[in-house]
Amino acid sequence: MVEVFLAGNAHIDPVWLWKWFEGFWTVRYTVRRIVELMKKNPSLTFVFSSAIMYEWLEECEPELFEEVKRLVREGRWIPVGGWIVEPDCNIPCGESYVRHALYGKSYFREKLGFEVRIGYNIDSFGHNASLPQIFRKSGYEYYIFMRPGSHEKGLPSLVFWWESPDGSRVLAYRHPVGYTVSGEELYKVIKSTIASPQIPVMLILFGAGDHGGGPTEKDIEAIRRASEESAGCKVMFANPEEFFKRILELYRDIPIVKDELQHHASGCYSVLSEVKALNRRAESIIMAAEKMSVLAYATCGLDYPRSKLKRSWKPTLCSTRPV
Repeated sequence: MVEVFLAGNAHIDPVWLWKWFEGFWTVRYTVRRIVELMKKNPSLTFVFSSAIMYEWLEECEPELFEEVKRLVREGRWIPVGGWIVEPDCNIPCGESYVRHALYGKSYFREKLGFEVRIGYNIDSFGHNASLPQIFRKSGYEYYIFMRPGSHEKGLPSLVFWWESPDGSRVLAYRHPVGYTVSGEELYKVIKSTIASPQIPVMLILFGAGDHGGGPTEKDIEAIRRASEESAGCKVMFANPEEFFKRILELYRDIPIVKDELQHHASGCYSVLSEVKALNRRAESIIMAAEKMSVLAYATCGLDYPRSKLKRSWKPTLCSTRPV
């Protein structure tokens, strides 16, 4: 008997075919919609990443931010990713990923009282092999991704231990369908998952994405209908962490993957070279400033400019979205 765990999501690129200010207001609109939907549907769970989006919400809608905090305390709104944004996972240097975790996780800890353990890059075009090491040393246990898809890279299972060259591991899950599945399509995905499960427990993230939106009443109705028609199978809203724990209970001999997770949209790495070069230059300059600041503190007793360096890192980290 397969178990189907479901959680709403609303993938938002802060900047893509629009400027950051449009992304700013997309966050506000999307979160307001989701909070209202969750009030009407007390069992609904929802995952949302990217510390910068929570910061925007805190700035422009403090009362709505308090509603989100309440839902987090209830265990229904689940912060995932824990980084400043969901970045490209090939081009940035390792120190950028470390700063994503440092600044992102500390924000969630301070503002929401929440320790993020699920790494989450649902739309990144590839994933370099050093990430499990960075995740583990940053306090993560799990990882959710979607690309490369099954037609782009063969994997032994949807769920596997992803291992870095140093031996660090996270339990990884390749989401089997698009993260924007919704409405009647969602109903069909649930029915086909029940008919032909790939692993004993399946996780499906649903809801409109890319430019916000998230789950809708039609999605809730599709899930309810699929559940009623699938006697003997568990179809439930859940925290993805519950999914991973259930996998560890039911799935024996989880395979190990010691490799990069590549390739998707390879040509994207040959365009807009100026943006990528400027990003690398910014990383190098800030890291040089950090080193010189440490020397100035150690040799001359000068104050370490922690807040200034953080202000420099955050826009640089936000620029690491894939293009």
